[in-house]
Amino acid sequence: METSWDKGRIGAWIQTLTSGTVSVSFAVWIRDVDESGYFDDLDAVYEQGEQALADFLPEIEESPLAGHLIEAEPTEADMDEFIAVKKWTLDPRTLTAGVIQQDTDLPVMVVVALEEPGAA
Repeated sequence: METSWDKGRIGAWIQTLTSGTVSVSFAVWIRDVDESGYFDDLDAVYEQGEQALADFLPEIEESPLAGHLIEAEPTEADMDEFIAVKKWTLDPRTLTAGVIQQDTDLPVMVVVALEEPGAA
């Protein structure tokens, strides 16, 4: 089940997966496709997304929450899903910030997600 909303240029989602995992995600940077439905230079857009992520990371790393975060290695699944990604644990939750494009005709976004695992 998913609930989503947009305010200005920020999109957000609350998603409950069948495993019981709950994910709250925010898109903090979005680059839309051009009128033709394709990017003129996809690599340049990925670079813009990576820079937007780098510019946003201090918001996490210098926040009051930072003292509770433990940096985590991205999984192979993370590397397949994200163009660039940084991940932390906040026991038992996982905080992920990354650049994503979910399909070739969808925008490139910087997404920050907090996931809480389902009951075992």
